[in-house]
This record gives sequence, C-alpha cells and structure tokens, in this order.
Amino acid sequence: MTGTETFTSGKVTNAKVLEANSPTVPLTYTGVVSATGSFNLGGSGPKKGQIKTFVTSKGNLVLMVASDTVSAKFVDPSTCLAQDITTVHYTVAGSQSTGSFKGASGSGVVSATFQANSELKGKCSLANNAEPATMNGAYILFTGTGPLTVKS
Repeated sequence: MTGTETFTSGKVTNAKVLEANSPTVPLTYTGVVSATGSFNLGGSGPKKGQIKTFVTSKGNLVLMVASDTVSAKFVDPSTCLAQDITTVHYTVAGSQSTGSFKGASGSGVVSATFQANSELKGKCSLANNAEPATMNGAYILFTGTGPLTVKS
C-alpha cells in the first residue's frame, strides 16, 4: 500500500511542554498508517545519517536523517517574538521499523517550529543561548509528510 503519510503535533501551547529542556509532543499519523504517538524533541541532532525512532500505536517508524537546516528569524522584533525552524529531510529505515511500519520505504520532510520571545541579557537575540523571558505567543509545531509504502 502506497500513499502520503502525514504526522503532526498541531500547535502545542502547554507551558509545561514549552518550558521542558526536552519537550515531548503528541503526534497524530494519517495516511497509509493511522496511528497516535509522541516524540521527544530533546537530545542531539539532527545530523545526517542519524536515526530517529517515532514510537506509535501501530509500531515504530524509524527515520534516517538525510539533511537538515536550521533557521531563526524575528516574527515581531519589537516584542522579541522569534521563530526557530528545523527542517529535516529523511528516508524511512524500514528494516529497523516495527509493526505496521516494518519493511516500509519512503522519504519526506519533517519540520519543527518553536516560537517564543527570545532574549539574551535583556535584549532581543537570536543567539543559541538566548532564552524566552515570557511564553506569550509561544508554541511548538511539529509536522512531517512524505510518500510511504508499507507491506499489506
């Protein structure tokens, strides 16, 4: 069976999740395999060749990072509201996947967006070590999509 697999967290605005060093977001999978799960955005990476495992209600979907880009910009410089977007191109590692995803093939793109005000020493900053002073307008949005082929 072949089609487009999409997975998303929707906008996560829960303060407990946003303030975590390693936030875990809930995911809903639709398309070839309908499932639910969650994914922890902490840890190292993404780096080319790195393996990421998505634990779902229908088995593990294992993805290999093909490439990644990270960009940061101010949405509203007057309030220091900034977005950090990580975009990852992946291939499905079907031999390492389990359940409904076992033996699957495909590729796609994952995007993780974090939005919050971004300050360093009281000034607007896009530096890696900048931190949110408030969580007004803050959210995490995680989405992925791509063609997927699974065994019937």
